[in-house]
Amino acid sequence: MYRCRAALVRNNLFGILSAVVLALAPFQAAHGARDATDATYYTLNTANGLSSNRVLQMAQLDDGRIVVYSGSGIDVYDGQRFTRAPVADSGWVGLPAYGGHTHLYVDSGDMLWIKEHRRMTCVDLRRMRQCRDLARKLGDDVADFFVDSRRRRWVVRADSLCLDGGRLALGLPAGAGRLQDMDAVGGVVYAFFGTGRVVEYSEDGRMVHECTLFAGDEWRGYRRTSLLAAWRDSVFYQVRTGGRGSVLLAYMLGSRAWRTVMKVPTLLHTLTVTPQGIIYATCPNGFLRIDPSTGECRQHRELRLPDGSMLATGINTVCLDREGGVWLGTYASGLLYTSPYSGLFDTSPVDIRLTPILASVYLNGREVVPGRSYGGRVVLDVTPPYVDDITLSYGQNSVAFRFSTMNYVRPRSTCYRYRFSGDGGRWHTLTADSALGLVDDRGALYLPFVGLPPGNYVLEVMASTGTGQWQGAEVRRLGVRVLPPWWATPVALSAYAVLAVALLAASFVAYGRVVRRKTARRAREDELMQRVKTLAERLSAYEGDGRVVLGEGSGQSDCRQRLTPAEAEFVSRVTAVVERNISTQGYSVGQLASDLCMERTGLYRKLTALLDKSPVAFIRSIRLRRAAEMLAGGGMSVAEVAEATGFGSTGYFSKCFQAEFGCRPSDYQAAGRRRD
Repeated sequence: MYRCRAALVRNNLFGILSAVVLALAPFQAAHGARDATDATYYTLNTANGLSSNRVLQMAQLDDGRIVVYSGSGIDVYDGQRFTRAPVADSGWVGLPAYGGHTHLYVDSGDMLWIKEHRRMTCVDLRRMRQCRDLARKLGDDVADFFVDSRRRRWVVRADSLCLDGGRLALGLPAGAGRLQDMDAVGGVVYAFFGTGRVVEYSEDGRMVHECTLFAGDEWRGYRRTSLLAAWRDSVFYQVRTGGRGSVLLAYMLGSRAWRTVMKVPTLLHTLTVTPQGIIYATCPNGFLRIDPSTGECRQHRELRLPDGSMLATGINTVCLDREGGVWLGTYASGLLYTSPYSGLFDTSPVDIRLTPILASVYLNGREVVPGRSYGGRVVLDVTPPYVDDITLSYGQNSVAFRFSTMNYVRPRSTCYRYRFSGDGGRWHTLTADSALGLVDDRGALYLPFVGLPPGNYVLEVMASTGTGQWQGAEVRRLGVRVLPPWWATPVALSAYAVLAVALLAASFVAYGRVVRRKTARRAREDELMQRVKTLAERLSAYEGDGRVVLGEGSGQSDCRQRLTPAEAEFVSRVTAVVERNISTQGYSVGQLASDLCMERTGLYRKLTALLDKSPVAFIRSIRLRRAAEMLAGGGMSVAEVAEATGFGSTGYFSKCFQAEFGCRPSDYQAAGRRRD
């Protein structure tokens, strides 16, 4: 173990240094659990799915997952398995002002920034892939890069520290040396420089305070790298390394005073602080546990494994999770983990704040791969832990979700509570002992939903270490939307509505046409019947009052003249002869003259003088009047009527009928039937 020397009092700014001595009594956490440095360590390595046993750096995400960087890629552990994203050499950009070792940042956009000596790259945690262009978009003039506690990105350009996006630029003081670290607490930006100077900036970019730790050129022995960790927004702990080894400093935000906690002649790799204020720092021969309040320091070179053996290995990095567990990254043995609850015979109640993590989504029993198309639709465009809403096609309505938590040591104690709006929104509590077997012995929850009807649903899940410990538990909400079939989609319904309107409009148009046609047909029928009636009156007028109706055909106008009784009797006799021979085809004027015992020329002259019609036209009119009567009476076809009235062909009969009455015989016959 390192024996820490008592430091001298340095001015009034530094306070009194507590002597750093070795101690054997283990640290007791506030909840009474055992000291993590004396506990059993569990291993997670390539046999458990880790891509490499070489761990360079680690970080914990907001939902509790652990990010592990191995140099060739990152692995994210969700309590059940590791998910890997490779990091290629071609995706790095230069970072000329950074001379330190591996550093991980996570910004507000879930981007993981990896800084190494003189270079930087970025990994999109939502899609688990390296973003080769995002780092380049920061600009070629970026000398260094930081992310503060509020997850904001900062870049160093020339002599300025700029908030990414250009909203704020802080001027770096001349002669302060290289900017090694920075952070923001309570609206104040703190900048730590290689010369040991710290500068405070207000929110509007003004420099409000500046102080220096080192006297003279002592800073030259610790100017290589800087590690910074904030504790309760009241203290910054900083490890500085250089040719003299490492120094652990404390900067009190309230009093703006520096204090040297300890100095060691070796390099400290990483630094982290527990909620109780205990510092863990890794070194080539294990790790240190430091209590700043007492100056107590313990070095641990060997770690106890579950089988009772001891592991003596170089520890490269340390990370504390929010459940109080300690994660150690090694050069060749993967991850080592211990928890305050890891005792073999420890049965004390466990009260760990757990966050349900959506680890996987399954469709029809197959795990969904983010970015892959299923049935023409990309179901997950990001990895499951970042999914807030999921949209499924009508044929994808059998879905299952797997949740995990970061309860490593006692996973079987994990309890879940869920409710689903599709089943009435009632809360259901599940444990590893539940009859349905939805929670396995590793603490994973599997929730299947089969045959979901189209609609919108909400799934809510909580996790805890006891069935009655739900007060204040985090709720993981997931929106699920099942689309209707294509024939019931809004587009289809809109098309149906448009089609219905079009059909209705077409129906109105067709109905209007039918009404107009019926009206026109009824008008024509009335006109025909009037024509027939008028014709009948004309042809029979001579029989009643001695008038003769002269024809209207061929565009002639009607004219009437009074006949003498002798003339009327002659016309009546001619009419009777024609009617007796009405069915005789080819009944000619010569035959009519012979039947009347008259000369053809005399008959022509007399009929023309009396009726203003030729004998041929008179015979045809008599036949057409009789044909109209037969058609109106029904029972005979047009052809039969044509034959019965002496017309040689149906076509000629139709032509004569239309010339006489203005319509075809078939139309007249149909009109007569409808009128009846």
